[in-house]
Amino acid sequence: MDQWIIVLTLLSILLVLLYKWSVAKYNIFSERGVAHDKPWPLIGNIPIRGIFGRISVLKHMAELNLKYSNSPVYGIYALRDPYIFVRDPELIKLIGIKEFDHFVNHHNMHNNMQESILSKSLISLRDGRWREMRNILTPAFTGSKMRIMFELIQSCSEEGVLHVLEQLQPSKEAVIDLEMKDYFTRFANDVIATVAFGLSINSFRRKDNEFFRIGQALSRITPWSMAKAMLHALFPRLMKILQIQVLDGTNVNYFTSLVNMTMKYRQEHKVKRPDMIHLLMEAKQQRLSDLKNQSKDSQYYAEFTDEDLLAQCLLFFFAGFEIISSSLCFLTHELCLNPVVQDRLYEEILAVQGDLNGQPLTYDKLTKMKYLDMVVLEGLRKWPPAIYTDRECCQDIDLFDDNGEKLFSARKGDILQIPIFSLHHDPENFEDPESFNPERFAEDRGVEPRVFLPFGVGPRNCIGNRMALMELKSIVYQLILNFKLLPAERTSRNLLDDIRGYDMHPKDGFWLKFKSRQ
Repeated sequence: MDQWIIVLTLLSILLVLLYKWSVAKYNIFSERGVAHDKPWPLIGNIPIRGIFGRISVLKHMAELNLKYSNSPVYGIYALRDPYIFVRDPELIKLIGIKEFDHFVNHHNMHNNMQESILSKSLISLRDGRWREMRNILTPAFTGSKMRIMFELIQSCSEEGVLHVLEQLQPSKEAVIDLEMKDYFTRFANDVIATVAFGLSINSFRRKDNEFFRIGQALSRITPWSMAKAMLHALFPRLMKILQIQVLDGTNVNYFTSLVNMTMKYRQEHKVKRPDMIHLLMEAKQQRLSDLKNQSKDSQYYAEFTDEDLLAQCLLFFFAGFEIISSSLCFLTHELCLNPVVQDRLYEEILAVQGDLNGQPLTYDKLTKMKYLDMVVLEGLRKWPPAIYTDRECCQDIDLFDDNGEKLFSARKGDILQIPIFSLHHDPENFEDPESFNPERFAEDRGVEPRVFLPFGVGPRNCIGNRMALMELKSIVYQLILNFKLLPAERTSRNLLDDIRGYDMHPKDGFWLKFKSRQ
């Protein structure tokens, strides 16, 4: 009996200590006057029903943002950690641009990433090393470099159209239903394979190719991967000691060996191909040249190694594989439900086809299509590729608006979240935000840039935004030219409610009906 009493006593002490530890940080927002909901022990303000897919997390985030419409910021406890969400446009501009030197870094939240090759990727680098890498990579993403890579992307778009045409052949009505997540994932896979890894892969014909299969495994969100991510957030040191990573090391090693072999082959055989590996190899050579030519008195520059190059390729893979495919799913979904918009876009595409006079579409022609640009931007407004971005404060600073009124006092170590999805769905920023209206982006109307952030904000925005826009426009041009997009029987009529949990896909998939225009 005495043993049971001792056991129960120890267990009670452990439970009390666990409770104290779980709520130890929950006074931060109250002390600083940051509006917030009352947190639950250990889980904070994370909607548990969202983790299990019972509510729309996107809708929950938008509603929370509206709830604090009178506050420039509001707080959320993610498990034990406090995050400050910024909703005031002037404050966003201060954090992202004007006072950028105080908010250079992203939050180092993916502890498992810091132990992998991805710690050298642009999104993970910090302070001076990030600035160096950004300067090294920027020349690889200019308009002239995108023009060079356009033919590679255009070839993938044409293969995507050919696949649909082949599926339509058995149909007497020239109509077919397709699930677009699978379709656009294969397109994005082919683009990232050819642009970032130098491989020509037709995933529409070779359904189960290794690059596609491993890519899907890496980007798939599973309950186990979510559990590991939460454990990393709660117990980063323990997870490091146990060497448990969210990313599968075997799959990452596949891409590592792929890039290394490609670089070795090209160096030995002097192969040049207009893709990202070639541009990064050029950047590496330029950095080596800069290091040789710098004077002893000049500032030290770090070398651009093969690992640095590989890390950027992996980053482009993760960005291109999921973000592009999801963006295209949402965009074509909106086009099928908005036939007036689709018809007007088709008219512009036909006009461009006439101007080409039988010649292939060019990068210059594509980028000058005003209505296509408006349609794509509205798709990115309603369904942004990233639902939030963040900044970490490196030094205490008081932030004032143009009238000298203090908006917020940021402290060293603060994690400031900019809720992009919520800002894009706030009626204060966009009239009737749930409607799909490309006219918002007409030249004579203009959009408030501080709250339209599909690719982030300021110097730390997405370096590959030109490439992303080129991919989106290229495949949309080809699809609308050849097919009329119609709602299918399984097409969701309310995506925001049908996207449950943290997965950005409706429960029944993205279904569209394709009807040949010929």
